Amino acid sequence: MLVKIDDIKNSIKSSVANVEKERILENKNKVLVTKEKKGVILIKSTKRNVFCTLIDTQEKKVKTSCSLRVPVYENEYNERENLYTRGLLLGSLFGDKALMLGYTEFMIYLGSGINKGRRGVVRGLSKKGVKITFLYLGTRYPHNGCRPVKVRRKKFRTKSKIFR
Repeated sequence: MLVKIDDIKNSIKSSVANVEKERILENKNKVLVTKEKKGVILIKSTKRNVFCTLIDTQEKKVKTSCSLRVPVYENEYNERENLYTRGLLLGSLFGDKALMLGYTEFMIYLGSGINKGRRGVVRGLSKKGVKITFLYLGTRYPHNGCRPVKVRRKKFRTKSKIFR
């Protein structure tokens, strides 16, 4: 009888421990589900294109896109293709893709290139309702500029030329 009672006590203890472990795991899973995913977006712009790269917090590349992949928009007045408009469309498209992957909070690094395409991407992302926690401008500006080129010195004649 004593052996059976000890076996029952051990099985009860192990089952209670298993139930507690399951509860802890369920709580962890609930925390993971409710926790917001954070990501980093790198934006690089050139004269005619804007590139976006989504990186997670472990510095692994998740998604890339460029403004040439943006669906065609209506160009009513046959104006020149505007990089700002393509940036807006890219930001909204990229925001949708990031939200589908579960990312809600972003740090944005604006890389090389000074043009309106970068601003369009940031505005498109903010219109999608994603939370932007950090915005970094990576463009370098000179503190005093480059050293200017030497001015060529021209020899001055002291005597005037005599025409004969």
